[in-house]
Amino acid sequence: MIIPSPITPKAWINTLVLAGMGVLATATVGVAQDRQKLVDRDAVMISLDDAFVGEIEQVGFLDHGSSSCDGCGNSVVRCCCTPWWAHRTGGFGQFLLLRPGNVDQIYTIEQNSTTPGDFPTGPIGRVNVDEEAGFRVGFVCAASDCTSLVTSFTRFEGNTSNTINANAGNVLNSQIIHPSTLTVGASSLQSSANYSIDFQLIDLAYRHIWKSSDIYAINWLAGFRYGNLEQDLLAQQEISVATGLVSVDTDVDFNGFGMMFGVDGERRSCESGLMIYGKALSSFLAGDWRADYVQTNQFGGGVVANDYEDYRVTPVVELELGFGWQSECGKWRASVGYLTSAWYDAISTRQYIDSVRSNNYVNIDETITFSGLTAGIEGRF
Repeated sequence: MIIPSPITPKAWINTLVLAGMGVLATATVGVAQDRQKLVDRDAVMISLDDAFVGEIEQVGFLDHGSSSCDGCGNSVVRCCCTPWWAHRTGGFGQFLLLRPGNVDQIYTIEQNSTTPGDFPTGPIGRVNVDEEAGFRVGFVCAASDCTSLVTSFTRFEGNTSNTINANAGNVLNSQIIHPSTLTVGASSLQSSANYSIDFQLIDLAYRHIWKSSDIYAINWLAGFRYGNLEQDLLAQQEISVATGLVSVDTDVDFNGFGMMFGVDGERRSCESGLMIYGKALSSFLAGDWRADYVQTNQFGGGVVANDYEDYRVTPVVELELGFGWQSECGKWRASVGYLTSAWYDAISTRQYIDSVRSNNYVNIDETITFSGLTAGIEGRF
């Protein structure tokens, strides 16, 4: 039987020392592992920081055609995007299909006889301009995202002709030839007329953003406009008396210059790029209205002539409403709409002829309109 020897104080001390050394060794290994993890994490963070610094070095103003921007021009990464409504330098073209209004001219009427109790029989000779093509072209120079200078040129030409022959037993009574001339006879059976109306505009305007958001923008503009309007009529009718063929030639012209003010707005979908737009423009053109009337007779009978001139301010108002589309980057725009333009306090050919025939030149004024479809395209950079 083995009897264990008693534990001495020295043995207790050795045991505690060995246990402490084991704990210390274990702790040292754990600290070393934790430290290695921290070193690895710092290395990753340093790598990410380097990449981030490289990204920061590439930050700039990006066009919102980039995938870094959405359809509203809002940044989806670290960049600055041009707003979709920003003014940009570029050019535009617009096709116009317009019909003039308040300018139709009745140049002769068929009636049953030449007696005082005669009456119309139905047919009339009339010249009226239907839809004709025109155009508008222009250039935009952007000074900033909010401001630009716009210049444009607009041109429209319309013309028409008509011939009427009297039915058997009836005659033609001219509504253009001066009443001092015998205009109705047994053989006044044919009459014809040619009519044309043209206008051109030259605009120069300063345009500035007024209100804007991610979906709408409103701009105002102010500037100057030159306007020109021309009307020409040549009517001829055979007369049964010694005068023979009677011709009436009229010419009405206007040249004016003045101030121009306007506003335009649009509402756009960021996702599809589709938009609805509207424009309102008014100008006040000061200038001379000049008109002349010349009637000549084939076999004599004298010449009837008149020259008229009046200086006045003619307001011109334009309204346009339509739909359009703008590309995501804003470099291309297309639109289709309806345009109405009105020239107030103007002089029309028919009103001038009535004044000459009645010898009354007071209150000669007419509102001449142009209305129809328009389609345009704009390229910007």
